[in-house]
Amino acid sequence: MTRSDVDPARVVIEALRLDRWSPDEVERRADRALALGVGGFILFGGEAERVGRLVERIRDDAARSLWIGADLERGAGQQIRGLTELPPPAALAAHSNPGAAVAAAGRVTARDALSVGINWVIAPVLDLDAEPDNPIIATRSFGADPRRVGELGVRWIDACQSAGAAACAKHFPGHGRTTEDSHIGLPSIGAPAELLEEDLAPFAAAANRVASVMVAHVAYPALGGRRAATVEPDIVSGLLRGRLGFEGVVTTDAMIMGGAGPDAASAAVGAVGAGCDLICYPADAEAAVASLARAADDPRFAARLQEASTRSTRSCPPSARASRPEFEPVAFARDTIAGDAEVLRGWTPRAPTRVVGVSDDPDVGPPAGRAGALGTIVADDLRAAGWRVTDSPDAGQCIVVLAATPRGWKGRGAPAAEVVERTRALVRSARRGLVVLLGHRRWLDVLGVPGICAWSTETVMERAAAEWLCSAVGAVAGARPGRADR
Repeated sequence: MTRSDVDPARVVIEALRLDRWSPDEVERRADRALALGVGGFILFGGEAERVGRLVERIRDDAARSLWIGADLERGAGQQIRGLTELPPPAALAAHSNPGAAVAAAGRVTARDALSVGINWVIAPVLDLDAEPDNPIIATRSFGADPRRVGELGVRWIDACQSAGAAACAKHFPGHGRTTEDSHIGLPSIGAPAELLEEDLAPFAAAANRVASVMVAHVAYPALGGRRAATVEPDIVSGLLRGRLGFEGVVTTDAMIMGGAGPDAASAAVGAVGAGCDLICYPADAEAAVASLARAADDPRFAARLQEASTRSTRSCPPSARASRPEFEPVAFARDTIAGDAEVLRGWTPRAPTRVVGVSDDPDVGPPAGRAGALGTIVADDLRAAGWRVTDSPDAGQCIVVLAATPRGWKGRGAPAAEVVERTRALVRSARRGLVVLLGHRRWLDVLGVPGICAWSTETVMERAAAEWLCSAVGAVAGARPGRADR
């Protein structure tokens, strides 16, 4: 195998940021990447109709198979406006019938994605929720128990792939024990190999089922080195391919992330050499391709590059469109809300109620489906249900909608101290106070005030929380008449 026998561009996945770039810039970058010969695209943001047209145009111009992916851990509406938002994995695991909930989520996500031409659903997360201070996993995980995470992950994968889209298990061999965010730098997990067996278990359960696996920009000294797993042959080729027997496509995490290192082009060569088949979202696709082409002067690397290109091309899922399924996301999400109706004892829709939004997610825009500022969705839905919603700080009832979610580049897991204190003060300022937490339920204990957990900042979760509040107030008021408004 020689350099002239391989096309390095086929292993590169270019990003199209419809959430940041103008339509003209998106089109220019798509054309440049197609001319380069990339293997596909990862999409961020955009309206469903526009995304569908863009993908169709790209496929027609390419006249070959393409991976068209998106991070869709919380439904296709996580990225694409007009598609279905869903609860995060932690919420699905808290459902009264988690297996059915997870399967429904996988199926709906795939059908929605395929309706706009996305054939690669970059989900689910199989990391364990093993470290409370982890700044990036938390609600993205199905939980802390390895067997349960594996079982729910496989249910999600099977449902997604049965509906026609390729799934992607991430972040191998496990991002759950980090206390740093790999968007910012290279975390290193110092746990012994025996403990890391727990992290590997969900991936082992999915290895013969899932179409693709994403490798983490995290170092695991006990498993094979102090560099990112992305470039460690002992982890990618030895552990994932060899021991777990995975035969599908291995992709890197986004190469723009800090954990990939300062020289993304060189890291791309290291990742392919370690056993990765796709280089996802390099900062400069042309530079990555050029670096891979130079490395292909080595016949052994050229053979590895050809293997990666052949596997990704052979495994690329079909581009067939699918119709969107009939599905009621708010009712579905309401059944994942975690809370005790007794916290609403004495509440009444007749009393003036203030709804305040508090965010622990600085410098982060709203999710794809959000309409209005934080808290306005809960306020509007309560008002529509007959509640007396007011902006007055003297209201006898106060609901604080707190956003405290895992976000790339945020750099912390727990809500900031000032956010905790502000939330507590607002809740305690009223005769009856409550927090609606859009984040991990463990932060309710940190807050130490009455509350319910609505898991994430998607519009569907705020609407589900409002429905839950209305239902709970009615339930407790009906149980003991006469105690509603004293």
